[in-house]
Amino acid sequence: MKTVSPTTLAAALVAFLSIPALTAVSFAQETRAGAAAKLDTEFAASDTNRDGFLSPAEVEARMMRMKLSGGRTLDAVHAKRVAALFMARADANKDGKVSKAESAALMGTVFSAYDLNRDGKVDASEAAKARTAAKAMARGAPAAK
Repeated sequence: MKTVSPTTLAAALVAFLSIPALTAVSFAQETRAGAAAKLDTEFAASDTNRDGFLSPAEVEARMMRMKLSGGRTLDAVHAKRVAALFMARADANKDGKVSKAESAALMGTVFSAYDLNRDGKVDASEAAKARTAAKAMARGAPAAK
């Protein structure tokens, strides 16, 4: 199995979810439980047909609604690129859709990658790395390893 860099995973997840806890400029700490709760809310909002799965179209639509710094949104090309990256990383069983469990597993991997001191929280310096990765992904730049 090909290893995916934590930065690539973070960029895909942060871009998709736009988790305020991992991307907020004014940041204290985010716990794994807090991030999971936000993921549950975002998943439900993104699952527009309410079938319990995220389709590529639902992920891409979420990308188009995502707000970046300065209130900008992703253009269609970048939204499609980030959606495809998220689908490739999150769709573990390769059935063309992402379940809540698959999404949660990716979030757990990303959270662990950014919880550098393994204290169960992502702090401001750890979040800065997630922000940098998300910005690079939004610009279409290759993710750092």
